[in-house]
Amino acid sequence: MASVADIGRDLGEAHFRVDESKVRELATALLDDDPVYTDEGAARAAGFDGIPVPLTASVLVAFSTPGGLIGPALDLGMEVGRLLHGGSEWDYLRPLRVGDELTGRVVVADVTQREGSRGGAMTLVVLETEFRDAAGAPVLRRRETWIERGA
Repeated sequence: MASVADIGRDLGEAHFRVDESKVRELATALLDDDPVYTDEGAARAAGFDGIPVPLTASVLVAFSTPGGLIGPALDLGMEVGRLLHGGSEWDYLRPLRVGDELTGRVVVADVTQREGSRGGAMTLVVLETEFRDAAGAPVLRRRETWIERGA
């Protein structure tokens, strides 16, 4: 079980290349047929310096790492059967583009406990991932909250 002692704990890195086919899949899933997501000429005409990436693309990196999206929560000993996703936030420092090579480092930002409305203590764990490009510049920060319900 995660505890306050885990704050600052480094849960490792994930590497991710922003692939054109994934961008196309995301745009399709979002019902966005804007050609900027599939045509470099259209993207440049719209003011981008390459094919842009839909804003939620950073979630894809989780599926290319051991344990998938909940891997970091499992690394902290949280129980899957009692686990809820409490939310996600993104802070884009620059637009992502097809071809970007990203490395994300996951760190435990906060761990708190409180009484649940149905009884039993809940543990809330906030994870922060900072993504850097191939040059080492930060491009995106993702913050997610996991809630482990009491027994």
